[in-house]
Amino acid sequence: MPHKKQLFLFCAAIVLMTAATGINDSVFNNFLSDTYKMTATARGWLELPRELPGFLVVVTAGLLAAVPMTLVGGVAAVAYMAGMAGLALFGGRYGAMVAAMMLASTGLHLLQPVTMSVTLALSSDSGRGKRIGQIGMFENTGIIVGAMLVWLLSDKAAPQYRSWFTVSALFACAAAGIYSLMHMPHLHEKRPRLLFRKRYSLYYGLELLFGARKQIFITFGPWVLITVYGLPATSIAKLLMTGAAIGLVFKPLAGLAIDRFGERAILIADGLVLTLVCIGYGYALPIMGGDAQLARTLASACFVADNLLFALGAGRAIYISRIALSREELSSTLGMGVSINHIVSMTIPAAAGALWAGLGFERVFLAAAILALTNAAVASFVPGKEKLQPQTVASES
Repeated sequence: MPHKKQLFLFCAAIVLMTAATGINDSVFNNFLSDTYKMTATARGWLELPRELPGFLVVVTAGLLAAVPMTLVGGVAAVAYMAGMAGLALFGGRYGAMVAAMMLASTGLHLLQPVTMSVTLALSSDSGRGKRIGQIGMFENTGIIVGAMLVWLLSDKAAPQYRSWFTVSALFACAAAGIYSLMHMPHLHEKRPRLLFRKRYSLYYGLELLFGARKQIFITFGPWVLITVYGLPATSIAKLLMTGAAIGLVFKPLAGLAIDRFGERAILIADGLVLTLVCIGYGYALPIMGGDAQLARTLASACFVADNLLFALGAGRAIYISRIALSREELSSTLGMGVSINHIVSMTIPAAAGALWAGLGFERVFLAAAILALTNAAVASFVPGKEKLQPQTVASES
């Protein structure tokens, strides 16, 4: 059946693309630390150009509004491939590194609304969470492949960072080829170039808070493990692999939980559990009575737990899919959500880096805990499952 064929191609593209990002996530922070000897403040400021393409994704997506969503996925994969190739060739020069990083970031952020739009289009009205969980399994499979390659083959003493960026680019190239083979007529309609509705204001608020929460962990989560606890790239890869392996079970269960209990309950739980993770991450050493080895283990466990909790954020996309007025509006609103969460993604790391430098990394994660509690409070305004009438914008099956 055509539907099954598109699902198979999409899953293949997901595995290839997440293998590419799994490699990059395993080595990039160590690459910055080893190559440029960055301070936490400098690392925080680097997020401004890295996250700028995410803020501009609504503009990028608008320029491609007449292009089928699956083809937009191919374009995004090519952009990421070019960025990784740039890091491989010119990563030793700071200016060139920043430009290549931004190009890869453009592709990665453009893929976010594409992935969710295609996933929802391949789901039924009552099984959106289940489908998101299934796609999450394939995402984690790709992460395991990429991280395992780094873990098994990387030299701890002399990591060949540029070689890994090249391998990442090759995976992304293969993903672009898969996207070019996909054909889903119901995702070919022209989408609004720019969409901002009062109706979706709660969704925008949730995305704004998610951007702050996300960026603290993406930027400073690995940075703590690398600079405070001395973990090499192979250890970061091992943690990513561990989280992805657990996620093979956790993500489908998270999707089923969203279908069963509703988005509000899951998003509130996400915020409350994340609060505990933040406290554990920032205060691992005093919690463990000053034992550095136990503190490193707790911080590593919090890193894995945080990666798993990202799966619960699918509740935001399912919430907006239930209230969106059309499939075209859904795609555009998801893109707007990416841009909105990057308003704070660009600025939070610089502020967090200054907080780290002035008061220590512990205060960074204390602030993150406060954000997590705020996120849970805002999520309580999401209508309960029984009050939301499912729309048909995401169903084609």
